[in-house]
Amino acid sequence: MITSTPLPARAIARRPAAPSRRLVNTTLNAAMLAVLGAGAAHAQGPREPQQLSGIVVTPLREKAPDALQGSVTVISAEELARRNAGDMSAIARYEPLVSVPAAFSGSGSVWDGAGNTGFNIRGVEGNRVSLDIDGIALPDAAPKPDGTAMNTFGIGRDYFDPAMFREVRIGSGTGPAAAGTPGLAGSVAFVTKSPGDYLSDDKRSYLAYALGYSAANKSRSHSLTGAARLGVLDALAVAVHRSGKELENKGSVTANPDDWDSNALLAKFQWTPVQGQRIGLTLDGYERDNARSYVNKTGGLYPDGVLQDSHTKRTRVSFEHRMSGAANGIFDTLESRLYVQDASVIDRTRARYITGNQPYLRNIDTGYFNKSAGAATDATLKLNDSLSLAYGAAWEQTETRRPWLEDRTVVATGAHQFTMKNRMADMDSDKASAYLRGEFGFALGGYKATLTPGLRAEYRKLTPKNLGGYVVAVPSAAGEIKTESDAYATPSLNLSVALSDDLSVYARLNRGARLPTAAERTGTYDSFSYTGSGVGYAVLGNPNLKKETSQAFEAGVKSSPAKGMQVSASVFRTEYKNFIDYVAQAPDPVNYPTITRGLYRPENNGSARTWGGEASLRAELGTWAPALAGYSVAAAAGVSHGKARDSSTGKEGELASTLPRKASATLAYDAPGDAWGVSLSAVATAGKRPASDTIGDTSVARFQIAGATVADLAAYWNIGKNVKLNVGIYNLGDKRYWDYATSRSLAAGGDAATLADIERQTRPGRNAAAMLTFQY
Repeated sequence: MITSTPLPARAIARRPAAPSRRLVNTTLNAAMLAVLGAGAAHAQGPREPQQLSGIVVTPLREKAPDALQGSVTVISAEELARRNAGDMSAIARYEPLVSVPAAFSGSGSVWDGAGNTGFNIRGVEGNRVSLDIDGIALPDAAPKPDGTAMNTFGIGRDYFDPAMFREVRIGSGTGPAAAGTPGLAGSVAFVTKSPGDYLSDDKRSYLAYALGYSAANKSRSHSLTGAARLGVLDALAVAVHRSGKELENKGSVTANPDDWDSNALLAKFQWTPVQGQRIGLTLDGYERDNARSYVNKTGGLYPDGVLQDSHTKRTRVSFEHRMSGAANGIFDTLESRLYVQDASVIDRTRARYITGNQPYLRNIDTGYFNKSAGAATDATLKLNDSLSLAYGAAWEQTETRRPWLEDRTVVATGAHQFTMKNRMADMDSDKASAYLRGEFGFALGGYKATLTPGLRAEYRKLTPKNLGGYVVAVPSAAGEIKTESDAYATPSLNLSVALSDDLSVYARLNRGARLPTAAERTGTYDSFSYTGSGVGYAVLGNPNLKKETSQAFEAGVKSSPAKGMQVSASVFRTEYKNFIDYVAQAPDPVNYPTITRGLYRPENNGSARTWGGEASLRAELGTWAPALAGYSVAAAAGVSHGKARDSSTGKEGELASTLPRKASATLAYDAPGDAWGVSLSAVATAGKRPASDTIGDTSVARFQIAGATVADLAAYWNIGKNVKLNVGIYNLGDKRYWDYATSRSLAAGGDAATLADIERQTRPGRNAAAMLTFQY
């Protein structure tokens, strides 16, 4: 629980974190290993897969028998650097039906934070899309405690730096039975770098330093990477420091000030005692400090605006073991891991506050704490040439806390008024899961076909803690909270047919489920926290929520119709049931006699369906015309539709989070030997007026988000063997535009405050970024 003594300004944000200090020491030690082994170093970069230099990365072409075949986008570390991906928002910069919504600075109540809240995939977003790092789930985004719409968040999911990743895998739609964290509407898997990305039998050490700058938010970055091979031990260390300010905009009103800095650390040790055995240790840490000023809150209640200090931290320690080449009849490969993860966000908000003609100093400390420990094992077994199995099991225990402390000081007397309570019940959860998937190869009409059925089962138990401090003024609410458990099983089925070596078709039918979060079951905000008596209003969770479900169908084709060309296309349709959103409750004088001014609770009141299609093309022009050697083109496009129904009102309409049409194209050139390269990319997004939230029964006229075509120019230059320069100019035409997923909740302009918020949420105008890397 947060201390009852308010901390000085920036105290929370600036205090050192012991786990991070330990990670710093480990990182420096690993870097020293790289330096000590530098005698055998060669002046060459890390081993990287061959790829186009164009900005757009389209769905990965999977082999026909791959059980995970479908719309999967793989974005490499090199591509993340070219996109200037300093945080989550730029990762999906060019994918047609993927976006990264954000809680904009000052868009919520004064105690709400800001930042990216996850991914929108094919029109569904928030906690319905899973995020994990190396198979370990990141915490859910936390809903606004006083909000009455489910997909509005007060705390996002910014727990990492993209410079730590070897690749990002974006899976669109409900996934098959497999390892990792399943998502109801999609999943994003972040894979961290490994010593093997830099080392080989011919290269036993690697050392690099990179200096970067991005004009969009005046950020500077420094990164150091070291890797070394000492006998049977491989070591890697990556350290990144960034600092910057608020993201600039193209509007007539400046963005709310935000002074921030972050540190990310990754250390890996991999020991190979014998062939076919590998033991690993991973230390992964991230922390970020923000000093925000909510200028847009300036008014009668807050005459000086609002200041907020925020501290985000995540640390992870994991032990891994991989065994391959086994011949025991139980598995061919076996991967296991044990891990602990500690993630937290602490916000301290302070402001001069006037109500009832009485001035106060308002200090609010809020936190969101998630500690988890778990184990997982995954195995594969090939029974014969036409039959193989994949199976695994996982267990995780999580402690989730969301404390709240307000110290309101009466300026005239100096008296302190304390309000201490949790914004959800303290909750411990135990989760166990298992999956089994088979791959059956057979002939179908003379063609090679693979049928991949799978089944995943999950069990979860929630155990509330410390209910004595939960909604003290509303005893009936605390009486509803109890230990409870849920379980479900979701099947999946995939059929792929190789019509030729260069042409395959597939169809898949997957079912998914999402259990309600602890915040959705037990979240709370009520006026009695301040008045202590009388009548008032409340926003409460619902312990009787059922799981959300999905049934997703997808069919597609993947082809290489000519040498140097890849084409893919797919269509999809997904049905969602039991969507959760808030519903205004009828007066309940028996259970809630004091709540007479409004009670909102989440219910399984929604259903939705989405459908659409995607297509992509990549081609290396030099394979057809020698004069065009080094030139390549890439293009991708997607369109989606969505409908929603609120069962509590019978209202039907468009699913408000449905993304607009989007297409992108890139022309690129790579000089011989990748000495230098340049690419020009254009992304066109259709205009759209966001619909009202049908499921949340919110009828508000929304701001019309105009369509826009934005061009980016990127280039790289390998200056000799040891120096590389990456530069980019983004929004080349200096266009004024908005991001639909982030700004779709903006109300149509009317008063000055609303118009100012619209201006603040414009995206940056023309801006440049550069990174200079020295590597040995």
